[in-house]
Amino acid sequence: MLIFCVFSIKKNRILFVSQKGRMFACNPRAIFEYLYDRYQKELEFVWVLNQPSEDFNSFENVIRISYNSLLHFYYQMTSRVIVSNIPSPIYLPLRNGQIMFDTWHGGGAYKKVGLSSPAKPSLARRSTGVWPKTMEGINNHAWEAYKAIYNQKDTTFFVSSSQRFTEVMLGAQLLPLSAYLEIGMPRNDVFFSDYSDLKVKAKRRLGISLKKKVVLYAPTYRGNAKDQKSILNIDIELCIESLGKQWGGEWVFVYRGHVWGLHQEVRNDIIINASQYEEMQELLCMADAFITDYSSSIWDFALTKKPAFLFTPDLEYYLNRDRGFYTPIDEWPFPYAQTNDELAAIIESFDGEIHLSKVNSYLERMGSFEQGNATEVISKFIATYL
Repeated sequence: MLIFCVFSIKKNRILFVSQKGRMFACNPRAIFEYLYDRYQKELEFVWVLNQPSEDFNSFENVIRISYNSLLHFYYQMTSRVIVSNIPSPIYLPLRNGQIMFDTWHGGGAYKKVGLSSPAKPSLARRSTGVWPKTMEGINNHAWEAYKAIYNQKDTTFFVSSSQRFTEVMLGAQLLPLSAYLEIGMPRNDVFFSDYSDLKVKAKRRLGISLKKKVVLYAPTYRGNAKDQKSILNIDIELCIESLGKQWGGEWVFVYRGHVWGLHQEVRNDIIINASQYEEMQELLCMADAFITDYSSSIWDFALTKKPAFLFTPDLEYYLNRDRGFYTPIDEWPFPYAQTNDELAAIIESFDGEIHLSKVNSYLERMGSFEQGNATEVISKFIATYL
């Protein structure tokens, strides 16, 4: 990338990227919209976005480029500020004079990441940077250590959702405490205001009657293709029946596959597949009840105080052979089930007052920084560099 250093850094240029250009969403989008509303004429906005979307197209004079294209390299190497929800790849170094904001893409302290990840076979390079002749014996911990060295150099600030998150990430990466912005996640500000319009928007886009209730099922990413493809072993009909017994009304089952998963093309007559829906927060606004397993989206949904459940049929496998947890699942404020009958039981026995008490206690215990003003705080901070 040294060739791009012949181009000067443009002081008013800011580049946004979410999940390697896969979506116009998450924390970068929240920050972009705030800055765009206030500095549309003063700043040059660049989005790394592989496919335009209806929401993105509503903004004028925004440069769109594809991930890993020559234009991506050029604009990233010449932008004063970079806003991303994952670390930049190690082949795109941060130049002197550039500021990198890593907003991350999940709150709380659930699945282990980075240097905290358990060592296991992985198609990765040794920390020496030398490709071995075979992949035997190479583990993901060595690869995470290799990446952490570069991330430390290429990340200026890192957003934290809670005190507990800061604590675990200090052990998961090599960033100093001074790099952490303990302000909450910009994408979660929406839950501190009236989001009824987003609920209507999501229902209309998915073709769901405004009168029907919605249960959203969003399992997390699995470590291999076999695990991902077998994730839909939830008994949908029994689930809907239990929800009807507990809250009445007519329920719709909406499925959201993980952005890195292989199950976006799930087909089922009684499922509305929202895996291609860009903004997860809008789906969380729409949902009357939420089911996941180990996804950090449960942190976001906890802020809504609406009913949430965990369906964890592969809990033992996930603990022992996949990622593992920072916080034991028994300490999460959500009831979990390992079978469909257990899921039906915890839905039908749900107590709203107990749920609210557990969630509030949990957020306090985790040291939540979520106050509904993260977007404003970080956007004003970013503006001081532009």
